[in-house]
Amino acid sequence: MSPSIKASSKTYSEFVAPIRNGEKPSFDVHVYFHQENEQEVQVAEGLRQIIEQEFPELVIYKTHYKPVGPHPIGQFEIAIFNPAQFGALVPWLAIHHGPLSIVVHPNTGVALRDHTQSAMWLGDRLSLKTSIFDTSNELDELAVKLGALRDMQDLPEDTV
Repeated sequence: MSPSIKASSKTYSEFVAPIRNGEKPSFDVHVYFHQENEQEVQVAEGLRQIIEQEFPELVIYKTHYKPVGPHPIGQFEIAIFNPAQFGALVPWLAIHHGPLSIVVHPNTGVALRDHTQSAMWLGDRLSLKTSIFDTSNELDELAVKLGALRDMQDLPEDTV
């Protein structure tokens, strides 16, 4: 902590709205590999094993050896539930992802935006199959914006 700062932001312990906080993952991390490239498959499987050992508290879902959902190639997914997990895992992955591409995206309930505008990439950016997302309900986006504005009202006037 900086010596001149007396208090920490609450965002060290909880994510800002509209990112989920609680029992469902706040962020998803997808680690991609070309399933037809045996060397990349081995790198991905090795990275997964190291992550399981280094971060035993994380939830890591099944490895998919073919495209699934918006994901154009093989991948496995890691769930992040709190800022401490995010702060530990994402910088670690920035150093250790090797040749693999990784997308980190929030879960706000607006899947298209979460996977595009709000996503962060490590390594090469891949084109996701975003056509699978339901974009017919623009009210979801409006509700997210209104929720964020409501949360901003709790801030001091000079910060808005």
